[in-house]
Amino acid sequence: MKKSLICLLVCVLVCALLIGCETQSTREAVSKTVVDPTCLTEGYTETVYSDGYVKRDSFTPKTDHEFVQFSDGTQENVLRSVCRYCGMEKTEYIEREISTEVTIDPTRPRPSFAGLDKMICAMILENTTEDAVRAIRSAEANGAYGFMVYVSCLQKEDRTLEALQKIMYCTDLPVLAIAYNVSMFGPQNLTFDDMADLLRLSVEAGAAAVDLQAFLWSYDTRASLTQYRAYWEAKGFDMSFVSANPAEICADPAVLEKQRAFTDEIHAMGAEVLLSVHASVQMSAGQIVAMAKFMEAQGIDIAKIVVSGSSKDTVMEHLEACKILSEQLQCKFSVHGQSTLSRLMCPMFGSYIAFCVDEYTQVQTNIQIDLDTMTALFEGGELKYDLETLVGLFASPEMTGAR
Repeated sequence: MKKSLICLLVCVLVCALLIGCETQSTREAVSKTVVDPTCLTEGYTETVYSDGYVKRDSFTPKTDHEFVQFSDGTQENVLRSVCRYCGMEKTEYIEREISTEVTIDPTRPRPSFAGLDKMICAMILENTTEDAVRAIRSAEANGAYGFMVYVSCLQKEDRTLEALQKIMYCTDLPVLAIAYNVSMFGPQNLTFDDMADLLRLSVEAGAAAVDLQAFLWSYDTRASLTQYRAYWEAKGFDMSFVSANPAEICADPAVLEKQRAFTDEIHAMGAEVLLSVHASVQMSAGQIVAMAKFMEAQGIDIAKIVVSGSSKDTVMEHLEACKILSEQLQCKFSVHGQSTLSRLMCPMFGSYIAFCVDEYTQVQTNIQIDLDTMTALFEGGELKYDLETLVGLFASPEMTGAR
C-alpha cells in the first residue's frame, strides 16, 4: 500500500514538471520596461510575457524630489519651485548681485542731508568698504532717501581718503558720517580729536553731513550742566532739561565754543552738521523742547535727541515734543525714544529722520524700523507686516543703550 502511494506521488510530480516545462517553453517576453525611481516610488524593470504574466525585478531606491521652477512675478530675487511628482513646494532667496565699482567724481555737487521734507535714513554698519558699498546700494534699491554710515565701524585700513571716497560716491543720495568711539565691532579707542579728524576726512571724501556728538571734548557733561545752568539761564535759555540729568550734552562754554568752531569748519567745507544727544533718561516734552532749542543755538543744521522710555505715556511726551518743535524750531530735528513705537510715530509728528535698517542682522537690531515698513507708511505702499505683527513690534521693551 505504501509503495503504491509513493508511486502515485512520483507520477504526479513528474507530470507537473513536464507541464511546467511545456508552459515555460511556450512563454515569450512581449515587452520590457525600465521604470525610473521617483520621490514616491522605487524604480524597477517590468517584463510582460505572452501569457499575460508580469514580472518586476532590478529594483532601485527612491530618489530626492525633482523640482521644477516657477514664478508668480510678485517678488524679485525669489525663486519658487514645485516637485513634479509629489507637489512639494520650495522657496529660495537669490542673493542680488551688487556691483562695488565706483566712479569718483569730485566735480559732482555735494547732496544735502538736511534738504528734504523727510529723511528715511538707512543705517550702514559694515567692517569693509566693499561691504558698505553693497549695503548702501541695496538700501537705495529698497527705497532709502539717505544713509547713516558708521565710519568708525570700518577697519583701520579702510579709514583712508580713497576708501571713504568710494563709499561717499557709490550713491548720489546724501551720506551722514558717524564716528562713535564704540562700534558694533568692538571698542575703537578713539580720542575726541581722532573722532573729529575722521569726520573731517569723511567730509573731504564727499560726505553730505557729519554727526557731531554733543559731548565731544567734554569729559563730564553732567557736571557741566549743573555748573553752568545759571550761566545759560541768565542768557535767556530754558535749562529745565538739566533737571532730568541727561547724558551726552555739555554746557561748558569753552567746550561749546570748540564745538561751534568745528561746526563752522564743516560748513566751510560744504557739508552739514547734525548735533546728537543720547540722553539715556526719560524727559518730558517741555524738557526735550528746551534741550533742542539750546542745541539749535550752536548753529547746527539738525538737532538729534534720543531719550529713554517705551511706555505709552512717555511716547506721548515724545510726540508732543515733536509737535511743538515743528512749530518753533528753525533747524531740522530728530526726536525719538528707544522704542519701536516712538521711532515709528515721531516722524509722523514732525521728526525729520526715520532711522531704518534694510535687513535685520546680528548688529542691526529690531529696535529699528525696517526700510520696507517705513517707506510703505510714507509713500502709501503695502506694509511688510500685518497689524498683529506691528502690534508685537510696538510692544517691544525699552532697549537701553540703543542708538
